Amino acid sequence: MSKRRLDGEKTKLHIAEKATELFSQKGYSATSIEDICQATGASKGSLYYHFKNKEQLFLFLLEKQYQEFIELWQQKEKEYSTSIEKLYGLGTFIIDDFLSHPLKRAGEEFSGSQLADPAIMDQVMEILGSTYTLYISLFQEGMENGEFAKGDPAELAMIYEGLLNGLINVGFQFEEERLHSLMKRGIDVMLHGIVAR
Repeated sequence: MSKRRLDGEKTKLHIAEKATELFSQKGYSATSIEDICQATGASKGSLYYHFKNKEQLFLFLLEKQYQEFIELWQQKEKEYSTSIEKLYGLGTFIIDDFLSHPLKRAGEEFSGSQLADPAIMDQVMEILGSTYTLYISLFQEGMENGEFAKGDPAELAMIYEGLLNGLINVGFQFEEERLHSLMKRGIDVMLHGIVAR
């Protein structure tokens, strides 16, 4: 890689890093191109050289964060030997990831925006919903190895996603330990129910 290209890549990553901080702190709508230029020391021309607009920059950040998420989960998943362990482990991993990456909150704000380019919106929604495919494969695996009763893995994935998203949405006022405890209890209920036996 030539020095010029290497410098360009460093500038792009620097812009991405500072923009992540701003979007995480202020939200998507409240962060302007001027804010990003000021935080990075880059000119508007430089910023637009690397990213067509604010939406493209945000999409780049979400894609980058999702790739990192998948790679980290693939490593973490090796620590679990059963599908049930993976179900609890993935729940913990997702809550920890959400708490440590406030950019995801800005992603939810972006997905509710009526001003975004529909093509970009589709890509953002695909990224935000991509963990759903992880859930489906986890439930399929559990059914195939006899840990879970036969059923519709996509339906179970929706229930699991609803559980985790619901906990994340209502859990901001809770300590992290309490949120993890509720997540574990929620999965217990999903697996075993609450009916007295």
